[in-house]
Amino acid sequence: MKKIFLSILVTLIFSINGFSQNLAYLDDQKLTEFTNKLAKLPFSERDVILKACDIFNADFANNPDLADWAFQILYYYHEISCEDKTATLHKTFADEEIRGYYLKDIEISPKLRNDISDFSKEYAKWGYRIASFEDTSYCMEVDSNFLYTKFEKLLSRDYSYYFGNFVSDLGVPPYWHATLNMSIGEIMRRIEWRDNFLDKNPEFIRNDLVIREIEYLMFSIAKGLENTPIYDDKDVILPHYKDAIQSYYRTYPNTKWGLFLTEFMHRLSLNKYRNSNPIDQFVLENLFPKNRKNIDPLLKYKDILIDNLMD
Repeated sequence: MKKIFLSILVTLIFSINGFSQNLAYLDDQKLTEFTNKLAKLPFSERDVILKACDIFNADFANNPDLADWAFQILYYYHEISCEDKTATLHKTFADEEIRGYYLKDIEISPKLRNDISDFSKEYAKWGYRIASFEDTSYCMEVDSNFLYTKFEKLLSRDYSYYFGNFVSDLGVPPYWHATLNMSIGEIMRRIEWRDNFLDKNPEFIRNDLVIREIEYLMFSIAKGLENTPIYDDKDVILPHYKDAIQSYYRTYPNTKWGLFLTEFMHRLSLNKYRNSNPIDQFVLENLFPKNRKNIDPLLKYKDILIDNLMD
């Protein structure tokens, strides 16, 4: 009875703060046990993620609803292990050597080129890859397909759909240096699948993440970026943005974000399609609600890992 009451209380808390997530399958005892098992693994070993995968498979192979939550913990474990692997990368190669390997603008020896290639291939077996930050410094990052490919069939249909699409979108970032990095059509496509997914699954266990992803994408459509504005020099919305917005809400007149774009364009039309401070305020209030609290339902388990694994 106590466990049922706690589950209801947590669900209410999330509903009050703007979300209606389904936390019924967030079994604290099992997830805590799983997290503690991860914390006891030899963190600095190169293939430690394979040991973590074995534990996940043994504990959650027949429980997709709980596997959804455990998978997120496993993915986080994989992510934080990148710090240790990055330290190994920097002990092995200098940034300019890695730059020379990838950009070929710095001469490096054939042996060094082979060594970096071998390093990259070896770590790829454990779901890591070398990533660059503006081509000046390098680190190890997670290949997001690694865990998903292994465990897609163990996850619930809804979470598998979400995470599979999320991973597909990671290939090209939407923004780069306050500039739109893709077509408006692609931004709309990324909003579309998320908007429709939540419309059909309002109690999706991580609707908080999906909503924030939509808000992040919607900013470029309803507000604009510093280097990719949506208005011309007279503050009139550009035709291709207007067309994309109208096409979206005519196709999806009843979804949350279809309704938002309908109201946004309605306010613009009343102002002869010119921007104004009230219109900007409407957009910002919808994309960044002031009273919404950011509560991560997995924070406890992430803290366990951080407290036990990070210096």
